[in-house]
Amino acid sequence: MEHLPEQKVRGNRFAKAFGEAMLALHRAPGLWRNIGENILDGLKMAMAILPSILSIGLLGLVLARFTPVFTWLGYLFAPFAWVVGLDDPLLAGKASATGIAEMFLPATLAAGHESLELRMVIAIICVSAIIFFSALVPCILATSIPVKLWQMVVIWFQRVALSILIATPLVNLVL
Repeated sequence: MEHLPEQKVRGNRFAKAFGEAMLALHRAPGLWRNIGENILDGLKMAMAILPSILSIGLLGLVLARFTPVFTWLGYLFAPFAWVVGLDDPLLAGKASATGIAEMFLPATLAAGHESLELRMVIAIICVSAIIFFSALVPCILATSIPVKLWQMVVIWFQRVALSILIATPLVNLVL
């Protein structure tokens, strides 16, 4: 797509803007056609992303349940959880570490814990970590964005550590 410089407006800017808006309105497809196209695009996108989310999410769940991989990774976050005084720092660390595989895996690990504080902090980490292998990482790697995999892992680690340190005092204020 070629860049077209913006035209300088002479005279009444509101009238020019209104005229441009009316022109865009006339070029736009009808409401029902637009709704149909958006629903179709959403379905195509869901079908393209769903297999990766399900397969990597299942793999992450299997690794978390039947291997010590996330327990080992959790030792990186346990000191942060211990510093802020979370009830079970090792569980918090392990749950936080599973977020690299899939966004909501940490919540599944912490769901049965009796501490509301821990569950709330883990819920915040699920949302704030935002970098996970089931969707975001493949999407970024498929683009021309100059970010390497190791850089995304470092960013993920920093986000999780800071989320633990920031979310825990805030949760304690609420409870």
